[in-house]
Amino acid sequence: MIKKYLASLLAFVLAVSSLFAQNYERYKKLKDTTIKSSHLGFDKKLSILVPIEFQEQTNNQFPLIIVFDKQNKRSNNYILQTIDYLTSNEQMPSSIIISVESEQKYRYIETQYQISDAGGKALENEKFIFYELVPLAERKYKASKFRLLIGHSRYGYFTTSIVNSRLADWSAIISMSPFFSQKNVELTDSISKLNNRNLTHKKYYRFGIGNDYPDDFAKMDAVEKRNQNPLFDMRGYHFKEADHNSTPGLVIQTALYEIFEQWYAIQSKYISNKQTDLSIKPALDKDILSNYGEKINFSLGILNGKGWYFYNNKKYDKAIEAWKILLNAYPNFSEAYLYVVQSQVQLKQRYDETIKAFNNSLANSEFYTEKQKKDLNAELQELIKQ
Repeated sequence: MIKKYLASLLAFVLAVSSLFAQNYERYKKLKDTTIKSSHLGFDKKLSILVPIEFQEQTNNQFPLIIVFDKQNKRSNNYILQTIDYLTSNEQMPSSIIISVESEQKYRYIETQYQISDAGGKALENEKFIFYELVPLAERKYKASKFRLLIGHSRYGYFTTSIVNSRLADWSAIISMSPFFSQKNVELTDSISKLNNRNLTHKKYYRFGIGNDYPDDFAKMDAVEKRNQNPLFDMRGYHFKEADHNSTPGLVIQTALYEIFEQWYAIQSKYISNKQTDLSIKPALDKDILSNYGEKINFSLGILNGKGWYFYNNKKYDKAIEAWKILLNAYPNFSEAYLYVVQSQVQLKQRYDETIKAFNNSLANSEFYTEKQKKDLNAELQELIKQ
């Protein structure tokens, strides 16, 4: 059904990977940068990854994923590769990813609250994240209000601490090898309060613990079992013999899958062979909004695949409709106009306006290299010769 779009998309992403000298299929590193936090009082080093669909001149917005402990290269790289893998397989949406480094001399104080240690700056760290980093991501990098935070060890504790205290500020949290108790702090108590909180949409909390904090897992597992709030989606994983540094690799895949499982399930209703009524798309978008509290676009691959499904079944008018839906979401995916022209050729329709739209889109698109743009123009010439 969607072999052609998969081959086309794979060829493109491989070219993009080569171009940007990255080992990602669906992402490219936009920049490494440093910002001085006015709240923390010291510099924070960041890496910004954006999806291949990203372009400043379009209105697209993408979920924001903040990954802490960039300095831990092994786990950080594995988390990023996992995000890329799941995105490439349409199992999670293309996202803006910001990896945040934590210098060893600051890591303890920026994850510890003053109630436990007078020198703690965890509250200032919260302000850095939600008053400095998140606004930057929204202003410069097209981040939406959907926010996923990923932390390990001390940052597992820190991310868990904001589950209840900053409930309005996050959409999903993944805490790996967190501990839940510090002086004057018991996070299992604060998490248990969510059982009685009124929520308007789902909040996803995932935690995973190895052989380091088995007692902590037992306490939080008990909280999970008592949770009766249908909109607080909480789940823990216990890897009894896993080392502290192994848990990120063991947790991240399943946690990400579960968080975006419903997003994929809704997309599946659109891509289904039985679904020929494309006017269902706005209703499905509403379902995503209702579940996640924010708009999350269908993936480029799913939207393109629907067009090819109709085209391969000689339903050219439906294929045109499907590709126009794609272009509404991803206007810089210029080659979709060529697919529309191809369908119009089959229907013996005029395609002058489509070619104009293609030329305008391609001229402004950052989706392609200059060579790819030349190749697409050559493909257009071949099409209109027929």
